[in-house]
Amino acid sequence: MNFRTHSIFFPGIFSLAWLLILGSALGGCAGYVPAATTPSSTQGALAVSPSSLNFSTVVVGQTLTQTIHVSNTGKSPIQLSSVKVSDKDFVISGPSVPRTILPATGLDYTLAFTPSTAGSQTASVSIGNSATSAPTTVPLAGVGAKATAAVQLNPNSVNFGSLVLQTTSTKSISLQNSGDVNVKISGVTVAGAGFGFADLSPGFSLSPNQTVTFQVWFKPTVKGVASGTVSIISANLSSPVTLGLSGSGVTSSSPSPTPSPTPTAHTVHLSWAPSSSAVSGYRVYRGQVSGGPYPNAVTSGDVLSFDDTTVVDGNTYYYVVTAVDSAGVESTYSNQASAQVPNN
Repeated sequence: MNFRTHSIFFPGIFSLAWLLILGSALGGCAGYVPAATTPSSTQGALAVSPSSLNFSTVVVGQTLTQTIHVSNTGKSPIQLSSVKVSDKDFVISGPSVPRTILPATGLDYTLAFTPSTAGSQTASVSIGNSATSAPTTVPLAGVGAKATAAVQLNPNSVNFGSLVLQTTSTKSISLQNSGDVNVKISGVTVAGAGFGFADLSPGFSLSPNQTVTFQVWFKPTVKGVASGTVSIISANLSSPVTLGLSGSGVTSSSPSPTPSPTPTAHTVHLSWAPSSSAVSGYRVYRGQVSGGPYPNAVTSGDVLSFDDTTVVDGNTYYYVVTAVDSAGVESTYSNQASAQVPNN
């Protein structure tokens, strides 16, 4: 078809559209085909939420879990052919495959991170499915933290006072695992005449935050001031934990001996402001070098203060505090605080 182009202007109408309309009015054009509408998709579509997982910091040997939701947001069923994880420290569990996901339905899978070594780790979940030509992947990340072994005695020393010869006085002591790993007691020793202990045996194991109570006793056999020590040994601890003991033996017919001056017991009191985030508790670390390391986890709880009664005269201690959320994720160290314990 041949026709001439006529320049006609209508305000508000695009000139090319007008020419097409005009050409149709002048006899039509065999080459013109109206634009086809795009039909809506009828295929399945795989969606994963969240699209990535970060486990933050987990103590070596401990486990933290998170969940991903795999769903079909399309209009046809999807076949899951495989669900795999690329690293052995990350383990996935959930519905078996192969499996069909119908439209508007989904499945939950649980990812567990159990670091075997300290340091940053990355991996990915690979989900083979019929909706995509390549597997759908979910990046994973986490940090393995070195475990801390520590125990705390309360009290950390006992004075039995003056006792008549051949009589016995007993005191209860609590031993708490204030670290991140189990502490197995390999030995308990006592030094000093007239002192002993009960209800604490080698082979006993304390899990983190677990507390056990045992007894110490004093039965003087000779007159005078006596002192002793109970030492608790564990392969998990860098050095034995010691409990100081003291007392005096007297006869019923003799006046009490002049007591020796009682050493001053020192306590370091710590307090801190609450975290701006929701936390389940706080953990106090102690070291004897400014700037760290802080090898002793002194306590763990949900209070905003702590009294350290295990300090030794003449030493200087450095403290930092961390916050722990409900998932066990621990924050970075707070600013360092120091305390110099005077000599008696």
